[in-house]
Amino acid sequence: MSFFTLKIIALLSMLWDHLTYVWPLTMTLELLFFPDAAETVPALLVLQRVTDYLGRIAAPIFLFSIANGYRHTRNFKRYALRLMVFACLAEYPYYLLFHFHGNIMFTLLLGLLTLRLMDWGNEKRDKLGYALAAGVVIAAQCLSLTEGNGAYILFILVFYWTEQWPVRKKTLLWLLLIPLSRYKLVWMFLSEGLFTYRWFHMLCINALGPLLGVAFTFFYNGRKGSAFPGDKYLWYVFYPAHLLILGLVQKAILGM
Repeated sequence: MSFFTLKIIALLSMLWDHLTYVWPLTMTLELLFFPDAAETVPALLVLQRVTDYLGRIAAPIFLFSIANGYRHTRNFKRYALRLMVFACLAEYPYYLLFHFHGNIMFTLLLGLLTLRLMDWGNEKRDKLGYALAAGVVIAAQCLSLTEGNGAYILFILVFYWTEQWPVRKKTLLWLLLIPLSRYKLVWMFLSEGLFTYRWFHMLCINALGPLLGVAFTFFYNGRKGSAFPGDKYLWYVFYPAHLLILGLVQKAILGM
């Protein structure tokens, strides 16, 4: 699977996730096909729960793309600057749609800078870079300034470190790492006895769902793949543009 194919899969997954955030699938299908239903059709709830996983494919692929991009970029400064510019452009649309600050492009930028910091530190002193990278991960997790916090920075580092690992070994690592990264949710689920279907689904979506995206990266064949002029800007432009459109639509629907 080429890098271009992975990016398209991630874009479609992200679009699905955000579309169903504005128009939940159950609500949309009920309005179209069951307008007179007194309560939610059970089959639609099942469909909603299953398709929720489609939206969890995107983030791991985008995180993988930073590790891969850092390894192959010809101009690190230009790469970082591009991420910073579009992260700033995406911040208002992100807040408009989700009412939170710190969109994922800032996370990707921080991950990219962490990779560079790690390599710089290791050049200065043996294993210093690893300590610096760990510091960034811990600080990002504690400050919670960007989407995914320190866990997403750690994922970028892991994608970078494990490029040459066999798939079986990488699978075992990610099966452990992603659930551990959701330790707060797991602890809340167990300590507060939230043993309901709704909470169990939320736990699975967040602690296991991203494994789908990780699995797609295992099929990367190291090739750029079919592309078109300016294709590298597709993600950069698409991200703030679709957030802005969906944010404005949501605002119109809610009459805000």
